[in-house]
Amino acid sequence: MDKRSTDILGFSHSLIPQKTLHKGETLYIDLTKSEEELFQKLHRTNRKQINKAAGHQFYIEVIDRPDMTDIRAFQQFYNYFAKSANTYPCNSFHVNTMSMLKDKNALVITKLANKANEVLCYRVYISDGDTVFSLYSASLFRLKERNEEKRLLSEASRYLLWRNILYFKEHQHTIYDMGGLTTNENIRKFKLEFGGEITEVYSGYEAYSFTGRLVLWLRSIKMKKG
Repeated sequence: MDKRSTDILGFSHSLIPQKTLHKGETLYIDLTKSEEELFQKLHRTNRKQINKAAGHQFYIEVIDRPDMTDIRAFQQFYNYFAKSANTYPCNSFHVNTMSMLKDKNALVITKLANKANEVLCYRVYISDGDTVFSLYSASLFRLKERNEEKRLLSEASRYLLWRNILYFKEHQHTIYDMGGLTTNENIRKFKLEFGGEITEVYSGYEAYSFTGRLVLWLRSIKMKKG
Protein backbone atom coordinates (compact mmCIF):
# COMPACT_ATOMS: atom_id res chain seq x y z
CA MET A 1 0.00 0.00 0.00
CA ASP A 2 1.20 3.52 -0.87
CA LYS A 3 1.41 5.24 2.50
CA ARG A 4 0.92 8.61 0.81
CA SER A 5 -2.65 7.61 -0.08
CA THR A 6 -3.81 7.24 3.50
CA ASP A 7 -3.78 9.26 6.72
CA ILE A 8 -3.66 6.39 9.22
CA LEU A 9 -2.86 2.70 9.07
CA GLY A 10 -3.89 0.28 11.81
CA PHE A 11 -1.76 -2.74 12.69
CA SER A 12 -2.88 -5.82 14.58
CA HIS A 13 -0.31 -8.47 15.53
CA SER A 14 2.30 -7.33 13.03
CA LEU A 15 5.60 -9.20 13.30
CA ILE A 16 7.54 -6.05 12.34
CA PRO A 17 8.34 -3.66 15.21
CA GLN A 18 7.71 0.04 14.64
CA LYS A 19 8.24 2.89 17.07
CA THR A 20 4.57 3.84 17.36
CA LEU A 21 3.30 0.29 17.87
CA HIS A 22 2.83 -1.48 21.18
CA LYS A 23 4.58 -4.80 21.77
CA GLY A 24 2.55 -7.73 22.98
CA GLU A 25 2.53 -11.51 23.04
CA THR A 26 0.39 -14.01 21.24
CA LEU A 27 0.41 -17.75 20.72
CA TYR A 28 1.05 -19.15 17.24
CA ILE A 29 -0.06 -22.70 16.46
CA ASP A 30 1.68 -24.18 13.43
CA LEU A 31 -1.07 -25.66 11.28
CA THR A 32 1.41 -27.34 8.94
CA LYS A 33 1.91 -29.97 11.64
CA SER A 34 -0.14 -33.15 11.42
CA GLU A 35 -3.39 -33.52 13.36
CA GLU A 36 -1.71 -36.09 15.61
CA GLU A 37 1.20 -33.73 16.36
CA LEU A 38 -1.20 -30.90 17.19
CA PHE A 39 -3.27 -33.17 19.44
CA GLN A 40 -0.22 -34.39 21.34
CA LYS A 41 0.85 -30.77 21.94
CA LEU A 42 -2.36 -30.19 23.88
CA HIS A 43 -2.28 -30.36 27.65
CA ARG A 44 -3.51 -33.74 28.85
CA THR A 45 -6.59 -32.08 30.41
CA ASN A 46 -7.53 -30.68 27.02
CA ARG A 47 -7.06 -34.03 25.33
CA LYS A 48 -9.28 -35.68 27.93
CA GLN A 49 -12.03 -33.04 27.68
CA ILE A 50 -11.97 -33.00 23.87
CA ASN A 51 -12.30 -36.78 23.75
CA LYS A 52 -15.26 -36.60 26.16
CA ALA A 53 -16.88 -33.81 24.13
CA ALA A 54 -16.67 -35.91 20.97
CA GLY A 55 -19.11 -38.32 22.63
CA HIS A 56 -21.72 -35.63 23.33
CA GLN A 57 -24.41 -34.51 20.93
CA PHE A 58 -22.70 -31.24 20.07
CA TYR A 59 -23.30 -29.55 16.74
CA ILE A 60 -20.74 -27.16 15.27
CA GLU A 61 -21.54 -24.65 12.56
CA VAL A 62 -18.85 -22.80 10.63
CA ILE A 63 -20.21 -19.69 8.91
CA ASP A 64 -17.52 -18.71 6.41
CA ARG A 65 -19.73 -16.18 4.61
CA PRO A 66 -21.65 -14.53 7.46
CA ASP A 67 -24.27 -11.86 6.89
CA MET A 68 -25.54 -9.15 9.21
CA THR A 69 -28.08 -11.53 10.74
CA ASP A 70 -25.20 -13.79 11.84
CA ILE A 71 -23.25 -10.83 13.21
CA ARG A 72 -26.26 -9.53 15.15
CA ALA A 73 -26.93 -12.99 16.58
CA PHE A 74 -23.35 -13.14 17.80
CA GLN A 75 -23.57 -9.62 19.24
CA GLN A 76 -26.67 -10.57 21.25
CA PHE A 77 -25.00 -13.72 22.60
CA TYR A 78 -21.74 -11.91 23.36
CA ASN A 79 -23.41 -9.07 25.25
CA TYR A 80 -25.33 -11.57 27.35
CA PHE A 81 -21.98 -13.21 28.13
CA ALA A 82 -20.23 -9.85 28.72
CA LYS A 83 -22.59 -8.92 31.57
CA SER A 84 -21.66 -12.03 33.53
CA ALA A 85 -17.97 -11.74 32.67
CA ASN A 86 -17.84 -8.04 33.63
CA THR A 87 -16.21 -7.14 30.33
CA TYR A 88 -16.86 -4.62 27.58
CA PRO A 89 -19.92 -5.19 25.37
CA CYS A 90 -19.91 -5.64 21.62
CA ASN A 91 -21.14 -2.21 20.49
CA SER A 92 -21.90 -0.57 17.14
CA PHE A 93 -18.19 0.09 16.48
CA HIS A 94 -17.40 -3.61 16.79
CA VAL A 95 -20.39 -4.56 14.65
CA ASN A 96 -19.26 -2.12 11.95
CA THR A 97 -15.76 -3.59 12.08
CA MET A 98 -17.14 -7.10 11.62
CA SER A 99 -19.34 -5.85 8.79
CA MET A 100 -16.31 -4.42 6.97
CA LEU A 101 -14.43 -7.68 7.47
CA LYS A 102 -17.48 -9.55 6.14
CA ASP A 103 -17.43 -7.41 3.01
CA LYS A 104 -13.80 -8.41 2.48
CA ASN A 105 -14.64 -12.13 2.97
CA ALA A 106 -12.27 -12.06 5.95
CA LEU A 107 -14.76 -12.88 8.73
CA VAL A 108 -15.53 -16.39 9.96
CA ILE A 109 -18.03 -17.15 12.74
CA THR A 110 -18.27 -20.53 14.46
CA LYS A 111 -20.67 -21.75 17.11
CA LEU A 112 -21.49 -24.90 19.04
CA ALA A 113 -24.98 -25.98 20.09
CA ASN A 114 -26.32 -28.86 22.16
CA LYS A 115 -28.99 -31.38 21.16
CA ALA A 116 -31.69 -28.92 22.31
CA ASN A 117 -30.28 -26.42 19.77
CA GLU A 118 -29.09 -24.11 22.57
CA VAL A 119 -25.93 -22.28 21.48
CA LEU A 120 -23.29 -22.80 24.16
CA CYS A 121 -20.30 -20.95 22.74
CA TYR A 122 -19.14 -18.79 19.85
CA ARG A 123 -15.81 -17.92 18.29
CA VAL A 124 -15.17 -15.19 15.70
CA TYR A 125 -12.12 -15.02 13.45
CA ILE A 126 -10.30 -12.82 10.96
CA SER A 127 -8.77 -14.82 8.12
CA ASP A 128 -6.51 -13.79 5.25
CA GLY A 129 -6.41 -17.33 3.87
CA ASP A 130 -3.04 -18.08 5.49
CA THR A 131 -3.18 -16.78 9.08
CA VAL A 132 -6.35 -16.95 11.13
CA PHE A 133 -6.72 -14.58 14.08
CA SER A 134 -9.06 -15.23 17.02
CA LEU A 135 -11.07 -12.04 17.42
CA TYR A 136 -13.82 -12.95 19.91
CA SER A 137 -14.89 -15.87 22.05
CA ALA A 138 -17.89 -16.20 24.32
CA SER A 139 -19.40 -18.98 26.41
CA LEU A 140 -22.33 -19.43 28.78
CA PHE A 141 -19.96 -20.91 31.39
CA ARG A 142 -20.46 -18.18 34.03
CA LEU A 143 -24.22 -18.33 33.64
CA LYS A 144 -24.50 -21.97 34.67
CA GLU A 145 -24.75 -22.86 38.36
CA ARG A 146 -24.46 -26.64 38.57
CA ASN A 147 -20.99 -28.19 38.40
CA GLU A 148 -22.22 -30.71 35.85
CA GLU A 149 -23.32 -27.89 33.53
CA LYS A 150 -20.02 -26.05 34.00
CA ARG A 151 -18.04 -29.19 33.15
CA LEU A 152 -20.10 -29.68 30.00
CA LEU A 153 -19.49 -26.08 28.91
CA SER A 154 -15.77 -26.40 29.61
CA GLU A 155 -15.69 -29.44 27.32
CA ALA A 156 -17.80 -27.65 24.70
CA SER A 157 -15.53 -24.58 24.65
CA ARG A 158 -12.37 -26.64 24.24
CA TYR A 159 -13.99 -28.86 21.65
CA LEU A 160 -15.11 -25.90 19.53
CA LEU A 161 -11.62 -24.39 19.63
CA TRP A 162 -9.98 -27.70 18.73
CA ARG A 163 -12.38 -28.34 15.87
CA ASN A 164 -11.80 -24.78 14.61
CA ILE A 165 -8.05 -25.40 14.59
CA LEU A 166 -8.62 -28.48 12.45
CA TYR A 167 -11.07 -26.63 10.18
CA PHE A 168 -8.55 -23.91 9.36
CA LYS A 169 -5.80 -26.49 8.91
CA GLU A 170 -8.00 -28.34 6.42
CA HIS A 171 -8.64 -25.05 4.60
CA GLN A 172 -4.93 -24.45 3.96
CA HIS A 173 -4.16 -21.96 6.73
CA THR A 174 -0.65 -22.25 8.15
CA ILE A 175 -0.90 -20.21 11.38
CA TYR A 176 -3.59 -20.08 14.06
CA ASP A 177 -3.14 -16.90 16.13
CA MET A 178 -4.75 -17.24 19.56
CA GLY A 179 -5.54 -13.52 19.60
CA GLY A 180 -3.06 -12.42 22.25
CA LEU A 181 -1.82 -13.51 25.66
CA THR A 182 -3.08 -11.37 28.52
CA THR A 183 -1.96 -10.99 32.12
CA ASN A 184 -5.17 -12.70 33.23
CA GLU A 185 -3.75 -15.95 34.59
CA ASN A 186 -6.81 -18.07 33.82
CA ILE A 187 -7.12 -16.91 30.21
CA ARG A 188 -3.38 -17.17 29.64
CA LYS A 189 -3.32 -20.70 31.08
CA PHE A 190 -6.30 -21.74 28.93
CA LYS A 191 -4.56 -20.59 25.75
CA LEU A 192 -1.14 -22.02 26.60
CA GLU A 193 -2.70 -25.43 27.16
CA PHE A 194 -3.39 -25.62 23.42
CA GLY A 195 0.31 -25.75 22.60
CA GLY A 196 1.92 -23.38 20.14
CA GLU A 197 4.79 -20.92 20.36
CA ILE A 198 4.78 -17.61 22.23
CA THR A 199 5.44 -14.89 19.64
CA GLU A 200 6.08 -11.15 19.98
CA VAL A 201 3.65 -9.04 17.95
CA TYR A 202 3.04 -5.33 17.47
CA SER A 203 -0.26 -3.48 17.31
CA GLY A 204 -1.48 0.10 17.07
CA TYR A 205 -1.64 2.93 14.56
CA GLU A 206 0.75 4.91 12.40
CA ALA A 207 -0.05 8.33 10.98
CA TYR A 208 1.21 9.40 7.55
CA SER A 209 -0.19 12.94 7.37
CA PHE A 210 -0.95 15.95 9.55
CA THR A 211 -4.61 14.91 9.59
CA GLY A 212 -3.64 11.42 10.71
CA ARG A 213 -1.41 12.73 13.49
CA LEU A 214 -4.19 15.06 14.66
CA VAL A 215 -6.71 12.21 14.77
CA LEU A 216 -4.33 10.02 16.79
CA TRP A 217 -3.56 12.89 19.18
CA LEU A 218 -7.28 13.48 19.78
CA ARG A 219 -7.75 9.75 20.25
CA SER A 220 -5.00 9.66 22.90
CA ILE A 221 -6.65 12.53 24.77
CA LYS A 222 -9.99 10.76 24.71
CA MET A 223 -8.41 7.50 25.92
CA LYS A 224 -6.75 9.28 28.86
CA LYS A 225 -10.07 10.78 29.86
CA GLY A 226 -11.69 7.32 29.69
